[in-house]
Amino acid sequence: MALEQQTAPSLHLDSQSLDGEEEQEPQEDENRLDKFKVRLNGQHDLEQRLRDFKAACEAHEKHARRRRRRRYYNLGLVAKLVTETTHDELRRMLENGTYTFHIDTVANKPDELQAIIDTLNVAIAAHTAERELRLITGLALEINGECCRVGRLRNNCTVMLARGSVVTLTTDESYRYKGFKEIVYVINLQAYLSSVRLGDILMIGREVRGRVVKTLREALAVMIIDAGLLASYDFIELPRQCHALDPEVYPDLFQKDLEMAVAMNANYVVLPKIRCKNFLRAVRQSINAGLNLKLIGMIDFEYVRSNMLDLLGIIKLVDYIWIPDMFCVSCCVYNYIMEDVLPISQCQKKPVIGTVPLERCSDFKRFELHEFLWKIDAIHIQKSPWCNKYPLIVKKLMPVKDYRIGVVQNQMVLKNILTSYHAIVNFIIRTISSIECQAIFLFTKCETASVALSRSEIYCPVYVMLPLEDTDDDDIIACKVQLSRALHLRRNMHPVLYTKELNECNYNPIEFGVDYMRKKGCLEVGDFVVTLEVGKEDEENVSLGIGDDVCILRAFYVAPLLACEKFKYGT
Repeated sequence: MALEQQTAPSLHLDSQSLDGEEEQEPQEDENRLDKFKVRLNGQHDLEQRLRDFKAACEAHEKHARRRRRRRYYNLGLVAKLVTETTHDELRRMLENGTYTFHIDTVANKPDELQAIIDTLNVAIAAHTAERELRLITGLALEINGECCRVGRLRNNCTVMLARGSVVTLTTDESYRYKGFKEIVYVINLQAYLSSVRLGDILMIGREVRGRVVKTLREALAVMIIDAGLLASYDFIELPRQCHALDPEVYPDLFQKDLEMAVAMNANYVVLPKIRCKNFLRAVRQSINAGLNLKLIGMIDFEYVRSNMLDLLGIIKLVDYIWIPDMFCVSCCVYNYIMEDVLPISQCQKKPVIGTVPLERCSDFKRFELHEFLWKIDAIHIQKSPWCNKYPLIVKKLMPVKDYRIGVVQNQMVLKNILTSYHAIVNFIIRTISSIECQAIFLFTKCETASVALSRSEIYCPVYVMLPLEDTDDDDIIACKVQLSRALHLRRNMHPVLYTKELNECNYNPIEFGVDYMRKKGCLEVGDFVVTLEVGKEDEENVSLGIGDDVCILRAFYVAPLLACEKFKYGT
């Protein structure tokens, strides 16, 4: 009987008494098979675990609601670089999605221009070494074109021109970087000297107005009528400027600039104050003759509107439209841009770059709900003269007004939605996006199909998968690189250019994109995503390529990586 009592199992229900006896038991008793213990948590520990579980569930639901509310247009970014742009600012812009950079070749000396490009190359090389994906950037160089502009004044300062004073406008190159208020250099003035007459009224900059009182072989003498400030590289309005040039003179005004852009490996050429369609056509023909450049046009909308020029013909000749002064134009020009320019650009599939005049971060609230921002593809940013910084680096996400409402202008637009292939895709995506779609993954080799999704109806990021295969030749690689560079200036588009070494599990492009983006934290378990594959019908199978496009659309929820994936949001 005593033996049975010694070998009987002991049942402990109290955790405190269990811990006390556990210290008294010898170490060798743990290995005995005839002894066992039943450990039960107390009521207090059980309730604490239940509270922790409820808190984790509430944190997860709160985080999910917050992600669903943050629906954005993601606009492309173009940053203007100056000599004061630092290496750290360039790195910050690259980290926040700025991959296209604009440099004014007219307002910088050759040594200053080379210093800016060297700083940019160092920043790109340092940022590329930290990335897994291939980094594709674009360089846009602004040339002078047909415009007449003042050269750099002494110490690059602004001067005051008094009423009644006489200013000499010269073509002497020695005054290009050291002009004075008595004599200033004017770019391209040599081409217009023969068309200027005595008594003509000139507009110098934004404020100064003068009358021509003397014409010389290489200069003009102008008496100031309206006093004002004159800054370096201000534009000069000459009479008959748009039609005074002989077409044989056109190549002399832009050929050297195009050769310089090719020598600096530029991807875009920016042409300011476009007025003359014939001059623009000559530039377009020179670029199409064998130069791998895209043309960004800054159209003078006020001049085009007042003179009733061929706006459609001008837009057809450019690859991108840049609106530099949307928020400081007159009401008539604003309505002209909104009612004529933007609809024509959308019809012609020309991306629109717009400048938002931000000087401090608080200015963003003045423009974030502006109608203009829902109609452009990319934002042009530059250093603020107020704080000498780039205020729009992180604030590149524009909140959506109401993503559940699709507005059509007329019955024809609704008919196009039901008949056009691209509109059908957009209509499907807009419908799916209304149920909180988090991302769209697209795989195609057709640039037209890629940019078809860069519309204002898409309210979630579109990841375009661009794999670099071992069998790709130089032309295919160059095509993918060019497509990636073009997508950086489209809204909502995120090109993913990757090599085979990064795809360790040998996923197909769509699977790799979903796996890579969830590793980066862009996707979470339970997110709703859409995958699109655009291809063309072949006799044997469906091959991806250019031709009669076939849209393969799938939608699914992101599944957990593991069957027992731990809860992410705990207290």
